[in-house]
Amino acid sequence: MEKNRNDKRDEGAELVRLSLEYCKLLDRIEKMPLHEFIDKASAQLMDIYRQTFEVTRFQTRYESESQKFLSEKQYNKVRETVKRILDNRDAYTEIIDPTKPANTRSFQASLSEDLTDIYQDFYDFVNWYAEGTFESINDSLIECLTSFEKYWGIKLLGVLRALHNVRYTKKDGTIFRNPLNDEVDEIAENDDEDDEIIDTEAINDMLKEGI
Repeated sequence: MEKNRNDKRDEGAELVRLSLEYCKLLDRIEKMPLHEFIDKASAQLMDIYRQTFEVTRFQTRYESESQKFLSEKQYNKVRETVKRILDNRDAYTEIIDPTKPANTRSFQASLSEDLTDIYQDFYDFVNWYAEGTFESINDSLIECLTSFEKYWGIKLLGVLRALHNVRYTKKDGTIFRNPLNDEVDEIAENDDEDDEIIDTEAINDMLKEGI
């Protein structure tokens, strides 16, 4: 049976919630130890992939172009912070390049870049969806799902594999039982509370009201 408009909106609201939680995680990465970030990012990305996979696609698009909300300055700030936290764990070897599907050779990828690329898609999706009109909800979902199919879906899976290796593999290539060898990196506190990128309170209120 075909799902009605309200069913699709409910699916979209859950995806927005999960995407928002991921954005909030990267906004607050400086306030948690590395092992906590790895665990939370892995769990959230798995939930997001599952939810995106299950969302029903709308058939009609109303806007001519997708709306972008994240500035280059904001993108660079998030990426630099993630890269600093990951340190020498940032680089990983990847085989599939979403932008070059015919490429079969391995290449050096960056967790901080890939995590922030995913963040960028989610940030734009959440803010566009939060405008609250049927057109913005419809079109933001179409854009998110299209990007999932062509770009960030496969990138997310590569990131999960890399995070798995960070979590379970020692530097000498052997597997240990305790995640990250129970190490806890010292993370500097970020006192600039006013620098949070997303108006999470407004969006959370919107989700509670059922949009």
